[in-house]
Amino acid sequence: MSETSMRTVKSVYKTARGIGAAFGIAMVASAYLNVLIAQAGMTPMPGMDKGTDSSQTTAMRSMKGAPLPFGIMIGQAATWMIGFQYMFEKSDGMLDGTGSVREADVLHQFQTTPTDMTMQTHMGMIMYAPTERFTLMAMLPYIKMSMGELHRDGTRSIERSTGIGDLEVRGLYSVYATKDLHHRMLVSFGTGIPTGSVNHRDAEGARLEYPMQLGSGTGSLLPGVIYLGRRLPWSWGADWTSTVPLGKNQYGYRQGDRHESQMWVARQLTQWVNVSMSARNELWGNTRGSDAQLDPTDEPTKDPSRQGGERLNAVLGATFSPPNRLFKGQQFLVQGDLPAIQSLDGPQLKRSYMVDVAWQWEF
Repeated sequence: MSETSMRTVKSVYKTARGIGAAFGIAMVASAYLNVLIAQAGMTPMPGMDKGTDSSQTTAMRSMKGAPLPFGIMIGQAATWMIGFQYMFEKSDGMLDGTGSVREADVLHQFQTTPTDMTMQTHMGMIMYAPTERFTLMAMLPYIKMSMGELHRDGTRSIERSTGIGDLEVRGLYSVYATKDLHHRMLVSFGTGIPTGSVNHRDAEGARLEYPMQLGSGTGSLLPGVIYLGRRLPWSWGADWTSTVPLGKNQYGYRQGDRHESQMWVARQLTQWVNVSMSARNELWGNTRGSDAQLDPTDEPTKDPSRQGGERLNAVLGATFSPPNRLFKGQQFLVQGDLPAIQSLDGPQLKRSYMVDVAWQWEF
């Protein structure tokens, strides 16, 4: 079997393993959430779990805030949605595979080692549903990154990059839905447009390493599949999305393929408060090709073969849809993301946590 075929088989195996792990965590999360709700003495809202199937369908159609993944808009023709999402990600410490690596050990091999990194993303989005089954959306991030470094001579420095990232344009189409809307299947498709810079430089004029660049420098394909299940006051689902870069950028490389899969369960506590638990698996490949200006022996972040990895995350979130007329059609999200397992082609910075705060308005 060729080396390319072996890489493909390993990628498929890792993705399948991640989906299986995500499924297991989501099932445990579902049971745990049910126990917490039972212990708290909460009961379903009137009319949710009783009555005929048609009454449930009416409730689902009339309550747009009933548990659905944040950012999904389907079933309302000629409807617009605008939104904003702020994401804060903190990385601290180094991993090689699943094992921790000390800074001193990295400095035996490289001149410089990263020590920590923060990334803040401000994401603007707009969506429009021309029909009940089809939604168009565009998302543009503004990114601010900061990475601390320790050099072999004992000195420290901080590298920074700020600016817009790559624009994403997507379509979301409902290919199947039961009459009662208890089960739906959707496909997503789109393209990434290279609006983010790949030529950010440090204070001395040297081009920054791969993780500190704001964009990819290439177009990309964005395929995906989503399953939605719902029986009030519960909802559940799964999705798989990929980012597949096309060709190489002007500096002779392209980012590795990225695949994400997720399974979740959510419950509506009141008419305007939902809570959710999910498991999300991330798998991303190493950079292919290389930037001739980046010396891979200088720092791990400049080595294209040390950029890939896999991560399984546990995610807890709450969504609020205030009943006040002032907030009609609006939702607010608060979500925390903690890695359960990380395996990195390192030495590479490991994620410590990620926090999301978001707002969307459908009208």
